[in-house]
Amino acid sequence: MTKKPFQEDPLATRVQFIKGVGPRMATVFASRDINTIKDLLYFFPRKYEDRSQLALVKDLTEGNSASLELTVHQAFVRPLRGRFSKLLEVKAFDKDKQWMSLKWFRTYKGFEQKFEPGTKIIATGTVKVFGSIREMVHPDIQFDLEDDVHVGRIVPIYTEIDGVPTKTLRRILDTALSMGIPALKEELPSSVLQKHKLPTLPRAIQEVHFPSENHGKNGNNDFANFKSPAHQRLIYEEFFKFEYHILSKRLNLEKERGHALDSAKLAASLKSWRAKLPFQLTKGQENSLNEIFSDISKPHPMNRLLQGDVGAGKTAVALLSALALMDQGFQVALMAPTEILAEQHFQNVLKAFGVDTPVKLLVGKTTAVERRSVQALLDSEGPALLIGTHALIEDPVKFRNLGYVIIDEQHRFGVDQRRKLREKSFIQPHTLVMTATPIPRTLALTAYGDLEVSIIRERPPGRTPIKTYLVRGPEHGKMIEHIKKELREGRQAYFIFPLVNDSEEEAFKHLTSAVSAAERLANETFPEFKVGLLHGQLSSNEKATIMERFRKNEVQILVSTTVVEVGVDVPNATIMVIEHPERFGLSQLHQLRGRIGRGQFASTCFLKTDRPPNLPTPERLEVMCETEDGFKIAEADLELRGPGEFLGTRQSGALPFKIASLIRDQEWLFKARDDVMELLKADPLLKSPDSKPFKNYLENSGKLESAHLKTS
Repeated sequence: MTKKPFQEDPLATRVQFIKGVGPRMATVFASRDINTIKDLLYFFPRKYEDRSQLALVKDLTEGNSASLELTVHQAFVRPLRGRFSKLLEVKAFDKDKQWMSLKWFRTYKGFEQKFEPGTKIIATGTVKVFGSIREMVHPDIQFDLEDDVHVGRIVPIYTEIDGVPTKTLRRILDTALSMGIPALKEELPSSVLQKHKLPTLPRAIQEVHFPSENHGKNGNNDFANFKSPAHQRLIYEEFFKFEYHILSKRLNLEKERGHALDSAKLAASLKSWRAKLPFQLTKGQENSLNEIFSDISKPHPMNRLLQGDVGAGKTAVALLSALALMDQGFQVALMAPTEILAEQHFQNVLKAFGVDTPVKLLVGKTTAVERRSVQALLDSEGPALLIGTHALIEDPVKFRNLGYVIIDEQHRFGVDQRRKLREKSFIQPHTLVMTATPIPRTLALTAYGDLEVSIIRERPPGRTPIKTYLVRGPEHGKMIEHIKKELREGRQAYFIFPLVNDSEEEAFKHLTSAVSAAERLANETFPEFKVGLLHGQLSSNEKATIMERFRKNEVQILVSTTVVEVGVDVPNATIMVIEHPERFGLSQLHQLRGRIGRGQFASTCFLKTDRPPNLPTPERLEVMCETEDGFKIAEADLELRGPGEFLGTRQSGALPFKIASLIRDQEWLFKARDDVMELLKADPLLKSPDSKPFKNYLENSGKLESAHLKTS
């Protein structure tokens, strides 16, 4: 028999030593990162069911959940055809002799034998009505009517763990709470708990798992909506700790030595370079440049996020600030996610600022001779702008005086890639990261909380609004006629598809591919126009050739996958057709739409779906038709997909919230952030008695949590 090792801290006790667990179930828990009693205490319910009141059969309504005390009349099993081999049905009645049917299509061995005639049970589930008979399918059954863990209260419902029945999990958690609650230590300053009238940590943990009867008039709704004081306490704590880690990192960065530039020279450089631009800067661009110049005039590294809608003019801001640094002798690196975008930035610099500008391009296809030329420019120790893709960090490039790092479409790069580029300088360079996917404020304060934020809200003058329409089968002909009219007037069009080639996968057989569509559009639909094909499987040279032909209007229709999502700038293109738009995320649809409306001509985006007319339109497609505002779209996208999906897998790990929601709990995020900033100003070294619990947390588990928050 395995002896339980001596354990000074009950919270660190391994789950296998909890009554009812054992080594086999402990392995199942471990697969969900639940290894200790503390892990179990922080495995929070996903929702709650109010089982505090027992209903009667006559009061049940279709679709509602209820708990009933019933007496078993009869249980029988009958065979079924197809997917399920048998059905277990239990006929039972309540105290008014009203009948109820309980059904199971899947059960464990011997389950039916528990329903002896006359047995008293409590059944909880969703009600269905067939004629005069009410029934529940796969209800939760309570045989022990004296057991108050599963009934007679607001009952927690947890995310299912394969191999651990719901009732077993609830019972294990009840035991874990009795073992772990006495050992929980407060980790927040008492002043912030008093300020917001929040309960202590032990009470909050206990209440969130098993709400007491004394939960107030709105208790049921408060728990269902995660608005109870216990929930708010734990939500606030997650945000408070997270914001402390993020904001203290920002303060540490401000203590590092950086390149302080001469503000008067910066202003002179800006005046000189902007005179070469063929357009006036918007107020948002002006403000962003002022914020950047203010930062880089200080003796510590800038760490700033520049966000703006598609076509807001972020690149102009980045290049003007880069040239101003170069005027003071520094070298600049600009990293873009695709070769198409990197080449476009390179050509824009030459076009706007002249061929004498010390700028070089480094991408995967750059020849060995050109690479030597790149290194020679950097070795000269003079000012230089190096524009490239991942090649900037993968290639053995050596900067001699790297003062500024610009990362375009930063969400396409992982944290380590951004860090590697910055590490090419002995002194931490100034850093500007840009995104054309507007970020809702709650995400900006979390995923990018250690960055200052500049926002360009308005579009440059001359940009035309884009009309967006959802196109179903019968409307396809009208769409084609509109496109032909535009093409005959000299305009160009994009057709975007989710797949490169036709798929043999059953789930994708209904999707049209870019390759097959290009052939059909060229031969059948638009035979009088030139059709080009662009996708990620082409070589760099092939992509560049096709894009150049499209820019010159030698190709009128560009059939593509999402490789054109960012950066492609063809002002003459006025039509965007997105096939199977339900396959794309909202922000991605907005990015794709941003490839048009970049010139003086009216533009139209068609979202072409094969969805039958009797099915409702997906909500995100309605949002696309209603607004062009990228910030409104970003908020809607966050609500529809959640932060992990919104940010993508490379960033989602930076948001380790177990109970807090950036959408539901925004007010608590702002409260926590304000409180943390106040703490960092008033007691930066955490020397006061009030700060001691939080200091103890930071010296223990806080170290590990901080290490996981790699957001820059």
